[in-house]
Amino acid sequence: MSQQMNAPDAPDALVRAAARSIAGRLAGEKGPAGALRSVVHMVDNDEAELAVDDLARVIASYRIRISRTEYEQIAAAAAQLGALDSLGEAGVERFIVD
Repeated sequence: MSQQMNAPDAPDALVRAAARSIAGRLAGEKGPAGALRSVVHMVDNDEAELAVDDLARVIASYRIRISRTEYEQIAAAAAQLGALDSLGEAGVERFIVD
């Protein structure tokens, strides 16, 4: 069971990896960096589904550009959690840059 929870393609790992990657790029920007830290805290507290929703809103609110890899991580987690509508509602796809 613990192996599954730590698997790199588990929803919590995917959301954490995407949020940390985005936060790393935005380290000097207080608003987005703090919001992204709260997303990681949600994941750490076993609230991955809420974290996906929050991450989608943070990306849209701050108009954060994300890589296709980050988007794919978020989308894969959302699909596993049944939360793909969060990405669509926030329009996250429009922030992908290649």
